[in-house]
Amino acid sequence: MIIPVKIAIPLRFSLLMILTTSAFTIIPAQSTAVLPIKKIDNDTLLVAYKKSIDDVSHGLYLEASFGMLKRLNVESVDQIDDPDVVDQWAQVMSAMTGIPTFNKAKSSDFHVPKEQIANLRLSKGTNAIDEIVKRARHTRIVILNENHLDPRGRAFGLEVAQALQPLGYTILAMEALRPYADDQEERRKMDQLSADGVVRGAGDFYSGYYFDDPIFADFVRQSLAMGYHPVSYETAGRGYTAQEREEKQADNLIRRAVQSFPEAKILMYVGERHAAEGPVLNEEKPYLKMAATLKAKTGIDPLTIDQAGLSPIPMNRPDVDLYKIASLKAPKTSVVLLNQGKPLTTGLLSGAVDLQVVHPPVKLINGRPEWLLKMNRHSISVPQNLLPESGIRLIQAFVADSPADARPIDQVLIMSGKKPPVLMLPDLKVRYATQDFPNQIKTSDQ
Repeated sequence: MIIPVKIAIPLRFSLLMILTTSAFTIIPAQSTAVLPIKKIDNDTLLVAYKKSIDDVSHGLYLEASFGMLKRLNVESVDQIDDPDVVDQWAQVMSAMTGIPTFNKAKSSDFHVPKEQIANLRLSKGTNAIDEIVKRARHTRIVILNENHLDPRGRAFGLEVAQALQPLGYTILAMEALRPYADDQEERRKMDQLSADGVVRGAGDFYSGYYFDDPIFADFVRQSLAMGYHPVSYETAGRGYTAQEREEKQADNLIRRAVQSFPEAKILMYVGERHAAEGPVLNEEKPYLKMAATLKAKTGIDPLTIDQAGLSPIPMNRPDVDLYKIASLKAPKTSVVLLNQGKPLTTGLLSGAVDLQVVHPPVKLINGRPEWLLKMNRHSISVPQNLLPESGIRLIQAFVADSPADARPIDQVLIMSGKKPPVLMLPDLKVRYATQDFPNQIKTSDQ
């Protein structure tokens, strides 16, 4: 069943909240007359795109999302046909809601063979964490990827970090961490991050773009509190090819983790394709990815895990809804797929990774994803005095003693006159802040 709820917000923008059996998404609502695609020149799109990235790095989430639409003079993101710009908008929205947003500007970009679909239908799910732990005992490196558009994977990343710690995993290497060309500077910055215990926004201690998502920021916070040591290995600078980037990532990881901590076990958290040990389905000219390069240079066979390919909203779009099939195998908990007792992988990274994870359909608790509870949180009503009298407001909660440039521990979008969603907070003292659009920021020590 699809239940549409239309919500009024300023500047003639509106949201449509859609609850389905497979996912909960927030997408721009269209009026009874379909809004036409607006022709916007590339320079204007690029300026808006970069401004959105800069805004969110400074914690200006409403300016980075609704402000971007205003700058492009559109009423709905559906009027934008540039998929990268829409992805940027979607990432900011998911950082405010915890819920992925469907990108209508994207079309399918690879074909899934019928044999793969048939095998997927025949597969069975087994508990993902149990299977990962069983296999992680036999290697020194575990590589887990993510879909940058879906915060759910970051909560699962924390689950994996928690499960691997008793096995002796102590290094958390993240592609999302700010890149450094110099190994000594990287070590100093990572030591500082360990001491701080939290990632930071724009400035001298900027941790990285993707940590503007509070879920990702809390994945790091809790991992550091457990004793994980962070390692940054992303390629610094520009002007390199895709394959050069993969090789430089592997080289950085080898120096900064494998060799610098020779007895340590390493959990790597990476973007989708970097986890591939073999060819990727939609590439005409395949090249070695970071995981394959790392394996070749060290002789270590990593456990590679894909949780991006069978996401409800995959970054790369197959020509069949694989999640619709796979989600039937994961009604209540995250699973890995087995076929006749052996791991099954399908879609973009079919045959290129060891395991493939499917997360269950999203269930809501008072407007928030249920999976947030697995991050050691519980629901708390938004303080009454923070609710907006009109328009749209972003309510943010920060760990009380965190620095001013820390990322929020949680945040929710609230529409005046509508039942507010709850905050999902840990058992920590927090301080609040609010943002209205046009951007007005207020803080509270409440």
